[in-house]
Amino acid sequence: MWQLVKVIYSVIAIIFGLLIIVKSLGYFYPDFSQGFLSDKESVFNGYKYYLYAHIVAAPIAFFVGGFQLAYPKTKAHKILGWIYVCSIILFAAPGGFYMAFFAIGGAISTINFALMAILWIYFTLNAFLKIKAGDIQKHQQYMTRSFILTNSAILIRLFSFVNNHYGLIDVTMGYIVISWISWLPWLLIYEWTIRRNNRFS
Repeated sequence: MWQLVKVIYSVIAIIFGLLIIVKSLGYFYPDFSQGFLSDKESVFNGYKYYLYAHIVAAPIAFFVGGFQLAYPKTKAHKILGWIYVCSIILFAAPGGFYMAFFAIGGAISTINFALMAILWIYFTLNAFLKIKAGDIQKHQQYMTRSFILTNSAILIRLFSFVNNHYGLIDVTMGYIVISWISWLPWLLIYEWTIRRNNRFS
């Protein structure tokens, strides 16, 4: 049953990941009259570099990270690991951190996305340091934490689609709530699982 859930979610995540890439292409030809960039025309000259770094590197991290977790023993694991780490630490997370200060939803959204970016770098860097030190278990744990944050981009779109389709919450408030529940509950559940397993091991 759990395996079926993983397969179904993986298919959905891949579809949404590809849709994110297609949608992101429009940001290279910005339309400030509507949507995500509607309030960013005055800051776009500086903002665009962080936006482009984020929207190019984050999908790379998502697809590479998903492959790494699904197939951890391939010969390309080390090379793909380098790609994952560099795409996040050098591009996606710094871009996301800067973008957080212009997020829809004001201060609460800014705190959310800035915190995510900081934790994303912290978890990814520690995953790298742990494997360099030969600690495979800690490496896997930190990499899983990192990928929970990487995967938040998919859950934000998925939850937003459901919210917008059914009109469950006001769009702006919904975005604020969804941006938090796209990663925080899953990270807390994972931390609880680790501690529970340690207690009974």
